[in-house]
Amino acid sequence: MFTSLLVPVDGSVHALKALSIAAQLASPDATLHLLHVRELLPHLHYGSLLSLQEAIEASSPETAETEISEILERAQAHLRERFDGRIETHGRHGDPARVIAYEAEALEVEVIVIGSRGLSDWSGMITGSVSHKVSHIATCMVISVHDDPPALAEPDDSNPYQGL
Repeated sequence: MFTSLLVPVDGSVHALKALSIAAQLASPDATLHLLHVRELLPHLHYGSLLSLQEAIEASSPETAETEISEILERAQAHLRERFDGRIETHGRHGDPARVIAYEAEALEVEVIVIGSRGLSDWSGMITGSVSHKVSHIATCMVISVHDDPPALAEPDDSNPYQGL
């Protein structure tokens, strides 16, 4: 069991699953650090085109702080149902992978528990996923939480690796 864990959260179901796994991995006296990193220009990463007015609003400091607070509050509420220990929340701005790795080192956590896909799936297909980048640059252990595998409609006898 771990005593200090960092869980990046972005409001996605993948992040909630990572929170649930982190709660299971944490010792009763552990500290779970919840971190939301808001990209500096989020409108470029959401995978949709915004009007100029929407882009300006998405980049405003007020919108950023509101988004950070709401995501951390929802994550904390989800975690409270599963974990009775100490929870600390952190909101930052910047490149998610770099900020996550930096904060993990600054907080001296033992492990980062991160969802394998989050809200920036579209940009992840082009530039690589945040969890993949974190696993390469973090100085501590990284546990990447993947989706449950989808059930196959019919067994594929031509796939020798099926079910492994």
